[in-house]
Amino acid sequence: MAHLDSSIRRDLARAALLIAGGAPWREVTLIRLADAAARPASDFYGASLWEAVDCVEEAFDRAIADNLDEMDPKQSVRDRLFELIMRRFEAMEPHRAAVLSMEQRLDRDPTLMASAHQRHVRCARWVLALAGLEADGMTGQARAQGLGVIIGQARAAWRGDDAGDFAKTMASLDKNLRRAEEMFGRWAGFEAKKPDASTSSA
Repeated sequence: MAHLDSSIRRDLARAALLIAGGAPWREVTLIRLADAAARPASDFYGASLWEAVDCVEEAFDRAIADNLDEMDPKQSVRDRLFELIMRRFEAMEPHRAAVLSMEQRLDRDPTLMASAHQRHVRCARWVLALAGLEADGMTGQARAQGLGVIIGQARAAWRGDDAGDFAKTMASLDKNLRRAEEMFGRWAGFEAKKPDASTSSA
């Protein structure tokens, strides 16, 4: 992977979204991306089309951190994770056509599927960090892997949603976060459930 500076990565992401929104991704070239970014092709030396996809995904990850001060500090961990992950899908939605174009061959290529999972895990680490949860060490890595799978499942649901409608996305995310909370509890970063009133009074 090329070591591109942050400004080039942002321009590469913008160019990729612009072109993929109106053309099949398989027809895109680095020369076209350079033209769309108004940069000399030499700026993208060592890059590839799939690094352009990585730059796009990175831009969506960064959007999660916008306006963090607007989040309710009294939210449960599950609700916080839900809101943060949904911010990513909200950032993706205006670029639905471009994202779907980039993912056209994803389900038929094991290498691309593996790369997509790694991006979901990277996103999960970022979400965990923003939620104030440990994302490092063995426990943090396990959390990130698990949350990465949940993000991937929500993304598959997002692909099946109607434009502008997050019903399937939210249902998938809510179901799987609740399942993680029930199965792993505090180990996964969720608060321990409060005992039922009838149980505590017995």
